[in-house]
Amino acid sequence: MERFPVFPSVRTEPINGTFKRLLPLVDVAGQGGFPLSGKLRGGCHLDLEKSFFFLRANGFFGLYSSNSPLNANGLDLLTTRVLQWDPSIRLGVKPTKYFNAQIGFDRNFYGEGVRSLFLSDFGKPYPFVSTRFNVGPISYQTMLSYLSDHSPQKKFKITHFLHGSIGKKIDVQLFEAVIFNSGDSLSNRSFDPAYLNPFIALRPQEYASGSGDNGLLGFGASVKTSSKSKLYGQFVIDDFLVSAFLNKSKYWGNKFGGQLGWKCRFEAKDIKYHFKIEANAVRPYTYAHLGASLNYAHGSQVLAHPLGANFWEIFTQFKACQNSWAFWGELATGAQGLDSSLMNFGSNLFMPYTNRPNDYGVSLLQGKNTSFLKTRIALSYTCKQVFFSEIFCELLVLHFWDATNAFTTIAPFLGIRSPIFNDYRF
Repeated sequence: MERFPVFPSVRTEPINGTFKRLLPLVDVAGQGGFPLSGKLRGGCHLDLEKSFFFLRANGFFGLYSSNSPLNANGLDLLTTRVLQWDPSIRLGVKPTKYFNAQIGFDRNFYGEGVRSLFLSDFGKPYPFVSTRFNVGPISYQTMLSYLSDHSPQKKFKITHFLHGSIGKKIDVQLFEAVIFNSGDSLSNRSFDPAYLNPFIALRPQEYASGSGDNGLLGFGASVKTSSKSKLYGQFVIDDFLVSAFLNKSKYWGNKFGGQLGWKCRFEAKDIKYHFKIEANAVRPYTYAHLGASLNYAHGSQVLAHPLGANFWEIFTQFKACQNSWAFWGELATGAQGLDSSLMNFGSNLFMPYTNRPNDYGVSLLQGKNTSFLKTRIALSYTCKQVFFSEIFCELLVLHFWDATNAFTTIAPFLGIRSPIFNDYRF
């Protein structure tokens, strides 16, 4: 039976039967070089599943080095950023095959790729409640999330995600989200309860209420190119002015991004191979707003692609597995236009977009054009007798350069971990 993943997407399979599991968790790693750094965390993991109900909870607690690539996206317990708590819990009910609901404190992910331009599990966990309706090849999910950032205002996110299959090879998705506050300190506009209606279109409702909130609209699709390969993509729109796009004025308010990827898997001589290649690009100021109270972020981290906006990236991943052994390599290259301390060129979601240099002539990578090349190779062995813990060693090489400077980080790692979480150090 397929289990619920710790960070499930909307494609999670239905629960069948009964399952119970309580496991200790370990996450210990050291980084070579000087000064030495690493992390030392432990915890536990609980699974309880029945035909109509499931509970999944896990938590890590321990020490880590804030200046190390090993840094995890948990909750800091001290201002010195050396002690961290990373909890998640998810409770779900499925009274019928047509409906299920979840409530929890966790991360969520929408998409087929390594990255997501809709909603990624890159950042910190957050409280949420969601419902999903399933009718034939169509599923429709709504989610209400409570977010926090450096703002005194209460910050919420409503998400709608519609997924459907066309035949056996094509899947399509429609995504929309709106970030809003419980009240507007400028116009004294109170919370609009219409957002809680799961069957309304959020962007028209945002405009109807004065367009003071931060809305997103996205389209996604995937096509099976064979029984073991798939082509997929996403397109997200923050704001878009058709007339400015047609006259090629490069208007700052045309904020959008795209993703295109391909993945495959095959097996030869008892070795399982996995390969992915993916390209992402997002225009300046996408996901941003007047400040942290309405940007598309939580806990000082982006809710979509880790780079935020004003970037392009090509990511490749190769993995080979045989029995308990696994080898994988990753390569990412791209560029991003960085901001200055006084001017917002479009990459930093936490700077107000009103602090921009121009309204027109806004191009991808404007600002301090910084390129990067990231490489990671790793070898791991899964100890099935020790709660499926994974012993690993890896080498991470990061190289960044701009017109005047360049620097390189070479970091070897050795450790043991419970493989239940996504790794976004790369």
